[in-house]
Amino acid sequence: MKKILLVSGSIFLAFQSYSVLSFLNQVEINSIPMIIFLAWVINMLITGIFALSGFALPTQKLMPQSYYTVSRPKILAHVYKVLGVNGFRKFLLATFWRDKEKHSKYFNGTSSGISSFAVQSKKSEFGHVIPFLILNIIAIYWCATDHVMLGVATFLFNVFGNFYPVILQRHHRMRIQRISARYDAK
Repeated sequence: MKKILLVSGSIFLAFQSYSVLSFLNQVEINSIPMIIFLAWVINMLITGIFALSGFALPTQKLMPQSYYTVSRPKILAHVYKVLGVNGFRKFLLATFWRDKEKHSKYFNGTSSGISSFAVQSKKSEFGHVIPFLILNIIAIYWCATDHVMLGVATFLFNVFGNFYPVILQRHHRMRIQRISARYDAK
């Protein structure tokens, strides 16, 4: 029943996203607070489509396994540091991920929990990488059709709402790959 509700929610968000995007093509928005609000709403709706479906379905399997392999860990570590993704991680742990029960569902701290952690990081990444791409296309479209402020605001929310989580999940898997390599070497 839970899966049905989550998939239904995902379909509902897809419909709402289409409705809002169609509406925005027909109106002129001049209020900066309204532009910021609409950019946030669009980001939440489109990201929500993939988040809800990821809670219900094995969406991580839609991408090839090679995508999830971190092939250049030094570059990833550098990007992680330069963009301050660790600060973003700390913010999430202090706010949205404050609950210890959520932590244990993601990673229970045992060696057997590492494979579960890898799967969860793939699900999370998939739930952010596809919305990141879609929202970038929407932001570019808006910039090209005289909705520049809406396009820029959408892009900025997208960076923090989707790009940073993708980098964070890839960083998790980089560390998981190192641990797995140590176990395989033994």
